[in-house]
Amino acid sequence: MRSRWFVFAIAALVLIGLGGCATVIKPVPAQDLNPKVKSGALVQKTNNFEMILDTSASMDEPFQWSHYAYTAPMKTTVLEYEQHLARLFNDTIPNIKLTAGLRDFAGQRWLSRNYDTKLWYGMAPYGKEELGKAIYAVNTAGVESPMDKALDAATMDLKPLAGKSAVIVFTDGLEMPKAVASAQAMKAAMKENICIYAVQIGNDPEGTALLSKVVKAGECGVLVNAKDVNTAAGMAAFVEKIFLGPPPPPPPPAAAAPVVVPPVVPAPAEPDKLEAVYFDFDKYLIKPDGREAIKRNAEWLQKNPAKKVVVEGNCDERGTNEYNMALGQRRADAAAKYLMDLGIAKDRVGTVSYGEEKPVCKDANEACWSKNRRGDFVVK
Repeated sequence: MRSRWFVFAIAALVLIGLGGCATVIKPVPAQDLNPKVKSGALVQKTNNFEMILDTSASMDEPFQWSHYAYTAPMKTTVLEYEQHLARLFNDTIPNIKLTAGLRDFAGQRWLSRNYDTKLWYGMAPYGKEELGKAIYAVNTAGVESPMDKALDAATMDLKPLAGKSAVIVFTDGLEMPKAVASAQAMKAAMKENICIYAVQIGNDPEGTALLSKVVKAGECGVLVNAKDVNTAAGMAAFVEKIFLGPPPPPPPPAAAAPVVVPPVVPAPAEPDKLEAVYFDFDKYLIKPDGREAIKRNAEWLQKNPAKKVVVEGNCDERGTNEYNMALGQRRADAAAKYLMDLGIAKDRVGTVSYGEEKPVCKDANEACWSKNRRGDFVVK
């Protein structure tokens, strides 16, 4: 008898112990994304968001039921776990300026609820504390799961707002066949300004298939499983994907000032003045440097066949006028002959002597006299 009462006592203590910890969900501390935002490593990409919680009858089920496939305290409901995830999501959002809303969906249950979806918060400037209170004010209501009604209402909530918006749905994804059409209608109404995200509570293949289609309709969101965001790092990655992104690339460097190419100006025609040749005192022989000068003159005349040239013989002041006139002529003739030997026709070459009458320098020294003993090539 004593042993029987002992067994009953032990069983009672076990049940009391299980009941005492039944509804406790261990909180997960949020990861701080603010340092990334402050440093500029990440920048805000979303301006508005609306969370949608499933409050249908399935959310009243004990969380340890097999199709949710999680370890959780006995008697913890799916809604409590859903609220726990929504709270972690809210706590992880960095300090950025947002417009926020919280909506639920559930079918009407007799007369206790006369709506399919209710806006519990917003649309209003985002406040972490206020949204957190609203999350825990939500309760289960109807039997059905009219997610389509919540998406339709969210479209009306978000469409008037400026900037990019995001919808985040927490649900098991079961028994809501019209949801995909409403997600498609939301995308059609808001175009590139909306992305749809979903957190699947549980791992039912039917729910996964439907929520994949809902997210795909938004074209830019993702589907995650509750177990993957029930950690600080997992939820931070999810929140970052929704609200933040890399900074835009720096603007391209300013275009270099166009290089102003000056117009091509034709080289001026060579002047009609050819090189002079110089002679030693009382001589008319062509020196080597004189021959090179005459060759260059001949090349110019060959390029300009319409031109003619007169070779002018000159002397310094020493000697008589008569002598210098004769010497100047010999110098002109010698230079002209060398020019014709280089192929310049005789009828294009003339000669004249100026003796000492056209000095270019009038000082009485050798440096000056050497400049006056010359043959000038004058183009006609």
